[in-house]
Order: sequence, then C-alpha cells, then structure tokens
Amino acid sequence: MTEARRRLGVIFGGATVEHVISIRSAQAVMAAASTKRWQIIPFAVSRDGLWLTPDESSRALSIIQKGGREEIAAPAAPRSNRVPQATLAALVACDAVFPLIHGTSGEDGVLQGFIETLDVPYIGSGVAASALAMDKARCKQILREVGIPVAPGIAVSCAAWRDDSVAVIRNASELGYPYFVKPSRGGSSIGAGRVDSREEAADALAAAFACDSEVLIEEAMPSPREIECGVLGSPDGRPPVVSPFGEIRTQRAFYDYIAKYEDPTTELIAPAELDIDLAKQLRHTAVEAWHAVGAEGMVRADFLVDANGRFWLGELNTIPGFTSASMYPRVFEVAGIPLSELIDRLVALAIERRSNAADGRASLDREARQ
Repeated sequence: MTEARRRLGVIFGGATVEHVISIRSAQAVMAAASTKRWQIIPFAVSRDGLWLTPDESSRALSIIQKGGREEIAAPAAPRSNRVPQATLAALVACDAVFPLIHGTSGEDGVLQGFIETLDVPYIGSGVAASALAMDKARCKQILREVGIPVAPGIAVSCAAWRDDSVAVIRNASELGYPYFVKPSRGGSSIGAGRVDSREEAADALAAAFACDSEVLIEEAMPSPREIECGVLGSPDGRPPVVSPFGEIRTQRAFYDYIAKYEDPTTELIAPAELDIDLAKQLRHTAVEAWHAVGAEGMVRADFLVDANGRFWLGELNTIPGFTSASMYPRVFEVAGIPLSELIDRLVALAIERRSNAADGRASLDREARQ
C-alpha cells in the first residue's frame, strides 16, 4: 500500500535584503524534495511583508521560472490582512514547514514565533536561538564566554555614530587596518565592507548602518582561509552531526555578495584539505557553538583560519542557503546525504521537536490537575 504524501510548506521571499537568495533557496529545496513523500505547498512573502496564498505563490514562482524578475510582488488586489485566512488555513494544514526566509523577519526568530503560535512543526532553530545567532554582536559575547575564539571587535549603535562619528572612527582604528564593518543583524555580506585606511571608514560605516541600527567592527585576519561546515541535529537527543569541511576561495578582497552569488571565479571546494588536528578542533568548536546558542535542526558554521592554524568562528547561520552556490547542502552531499535525504531528516527533527513539546505540555497539565 502506497504511503500518502505529506504536506511540506516552504516559506520564502520576505521583507529582507536577502529576498532573491531566499527565492533561490526555496526553488532548490522544492526541486529536490521527494515527490513520492511530499506535496510541496509554497508560501511566498512579498518585499512588503505581505503573504500570498499558495495559489498566488505558485503563480509567482511560475513567472520567475519563465524568466521574470526574481521578486515576489505584492498581491494585485488590496487586502486588509497581511496573512490571508486562506494562507493561515493552508499553513495549519501542513505536516511541517520549512522557513527559508534569510535575514531579518525570517532568520531572527520573528517567523519562528509566528509559526509557533500556529502549533505547526518547522525546520530549524527555535525563537531564542534564531534571534541570538542572527545578532552577531550578542552571539559573539556568548561564544567568548564559553571560550570559543572569535575576532576581536566592537559593536557600535547608530545613536553613537550620529552623536560622534569621529570618535567611532578613531575607536575602530585601534583595531588596526584593515578591519571589517558589517551589520550586526544581516546576511549574505550585504552592507559589509573592508576598511584599509581611515579615509574609507566613513563610507563603509554608513553603508553598514543603512542595513541595521547596530554595526560590528572587527579585526581582519591576514590572508585567512574561509572554511565552513554544516551541523545537523540528530533524533532522540543524540549529538549533532558535523559535515565534512568546505573551503571558499575568492579573488575579491573578501567573500562579499558578488563573490557569493555573481562571480564565476569563486570556488567552493568540498571536501577541504585540513590538518587532522585542526579539523578536530573546528568540529568540536562547531558543536560547542551549537549548544551555546541552543541551536536545533541545522546550522552552518563559518570559520577563518590563518597559515599557522589559528582560527576564529566567524558566524553561525541558522537558515543557511540552499542555492547552487551554497555550502551547507554541498558538504552534506559529500558526506553521502543528498539534498532530498537532508530534507527528510530535517522534517523528521521538526516533527520530533513538536511531539516532545506536546508531551511536555501534557505532562504539565497532568501535574496541574493532581
């Protein structure tokens, strides 16, 4: 007897600077998901933050696939609700949901909190871990506290920048040149820049503040290797699985948006060649960071490694990219886990978490009645 297909919702687009990357990630996931196991229900969100119905979402994807602009347009007809009743009903009817909105409003706990209120299983970390990993400044405070090496740096608020930009630039220069500036809550290196001299500082900081109200200024590691790995949760509370490592090589000054998605000379090498002891350290650090932020489901850990084997953990990404230029699915494919199987595993983890949460609530209810 053939098993009935289950409904997997895929959420993409969104009011984020990573709107296009989200669409590409969603298309890759929808193309890879097993058609025997899953009925894919698309949920597109416009740049204005308006949710489309599944039918509208399918039409929007069809336009893009036929060569249209990679953007989810707002619904043509005016509507009073940002999330239509038909969309809510379809979300609640899903067996699981795969949030693939990168960056703010998708990766920062906001979307996770919304799905929590619907009591639908969803892939990835919960509200707190998502918010923490998205906020680079505060995440690195916690990583430092547990002994994980991160780049020396300072966080600067937009208010401090407005009040005394000269003082901010002076303080940043104490890190030495070059240094990097980046939005504290951003992704895909949008708004990030390298500063090689005092004369470049003001423009780089202004670009970062255009993306966020807080900016992280960090020391640059000389000629680092960009090393990444994926971390995948395991069922029944077992330790997470760490993928083989991948390496990114770019001819640009750093791994910026163009290098990630537009430069054909960028190389994604998997598996990366690493010293055995260094690989062991990086693997251990990735798991430590996973536990430090309370991650679930999936995380991509990004490292910088110098010629002497010194390393910094650069970022944790709780909704890593799934595009053709993304490392997370690539390193797990090297491990013998193709994207279709990776999707199945992530959904199983999401359903298990929701089941455990339901069991916990039922236990509390029984205790309250006794």
